[in-house]
Amino acid sequence: MNKFESIVNELLQESFLKADKRDPKDLETFVTKRSAGAKKIAAAAEKKGGYSELTAIHFKAKETPYKEAAKHTEDKDSKFLERKADECFERLKDWKSMSQREFQAVMGRLEAYGECFIRSEEAISISN
Repeated sequence: MNKFESIVNELLQESFLKADKRDPKDLETFVTKRSAGAKKIAAAAEKKGGYSELTAIHFKAKETPYKEAAKHTEDKDSKFLERKADECFERLKDWKSMSQREFQAVMGRLEAYGECFIRSEEAISISN
């Protein structure tokens, strides 16, 4: 991990730990901050090129899941995020036949949907 990625990672971890998961706007804030971090890492990796291109693919793949998660931040009873993460997980069952690019993209989407689902479930479990 380069210095830039390390700083971004520290900031994201700090914001995650300080968040009040009982706040109904927490998931929205979480998605916004995670999306911004992923975009920064993708841009830095793309600029660096070479093997870092796989990192760029991985983090760019998170863009759509974060956009979709942002649309579902108020859907406390929605299984949307869980279903989307499960779809990615299902695709990974055939990981041996994937290209590096495809693998990185699916893993990026799974991470984004999964972390948003987990965050939303934590918020629900704390408030109930």
